[in-house]
Amino acid sequence: MRKIILFIHSTFNGVVTGDPREDKTNFMVWTTDASMEEGSEYLLNTFDTADTILLGRGTYEDLSRKWPSIKDWSNVSDVGSRLGEKINNAHKLVVTGDRSLDELKWGEFEAPKQLTGSNIEEQIKGLKNGNGGDIVIFGSPTLVRSLANANLIDEYQVLVHPVVVNVGERLFDNLKEQKDFHLVDVKTLTDGSLLVTYEPAKA
Repeated sequence: MRKIILFIHSTFNGVVTGDPREDKTNFMVWTTDASMEEGSEYLLNTFDTADTILLGRGTYEDLSRKWPSIKDWSNVSDVGSRLGEKINNAHKLVVTGDRSLDELKWGEFEAPKQLTGSNIEEQIKGLKNGNGGDIVIFGSPTLVRSLANANLIDEYQVLVHPVVVNVGERLFDNLKEQKDFHLVDVKTLTDGSLLVTYEPAKA
């Protein structure tokens, strides 16, 4: 069975977005260049087994404006370049729910496909049981909460930064019930950030 792997940046108090009054997708206002670089190395490792990216609508609209043109970025690092290649060439699925998009694009690369309708969870279960590599989610906190409620995420990789902020969405707001986890791994980054990997605890 294919695994769904979450990779997401978080503050010490669980915030995973930027300021909703400005640019909610810009979580980098509370990260450092060093942690982003090291975090990108670890995200690259997930593509050893993954070939598909699952995104929420808002995250898709943000990332599709940026990653396809990575070759034009100024001063892009080697890690960023390699990560961009993986992201741009992966299959992509965008959850659009009841509000489908007329057209999805990803620059000159393969266009994403939509998951739309009222049975998104069933569609994702079908994907997990299908052929292919693992499926990576990054960002997309609204989608993550839905999948967490449905017990569809197999591995949580949370990069916790040593900062607390007073605005933004928390990753696990509005969960329906308690979730227990098993610690798989902890890595310490040079700036004091922690990459914590959890799996859902077995019942």
